[in-house]
Amino acid sequence: MSGITYGMAASRAARLRCPRCGEGRLFRGLLTMYPHCSECGFVYQRDPGYFLGSTYINYGFTSLTMTVLYVVLHFGYGLSNQVLAGPLLTYCTVVPLIMFRYARAWWLAMDSFMDTTGFQEPRAAAPTPGDAHQQKS
Repeated sequence: MSGITYGMAASRAARLRCPRCGEGRLFRGLLTMYPHCSECGFVYQRDPGYFLGSTYINYGFTSLTMTVLYVVLHFGYGLSNQVLAGPLLTYCTVVPLIMFRYARAWWLAMDSFMDTTGFQEPRAAAPTPGDAHQQKS
């Protein structure tokens, strides 16, 4: 067990904080993640391609909300497809950019909550070329 509840994991993801300690920031800019938590050392990038699953979260959220918007605006308010095309295209471009950070945070938090492998201990840093040379000597 990871020691965190579902509510804690969701709250930390919503605040874009480390899923382990809840203190360290996940992002240093709009789209750039820190490699690990500055507070507890938890490694965010677990493996190459680790965050591929977050694209499904982002895509699903954008598709679902855009579809609901279209149905409500077209069938509920009678707006034509010509009127809706521009705003919905803009929506489908802007929302994934806004949701990028939250989708990654949610993916990391839910993975940490459900799969506790490696959650308790920070991963050891990869050896540097200098370390390999020193071991051979």
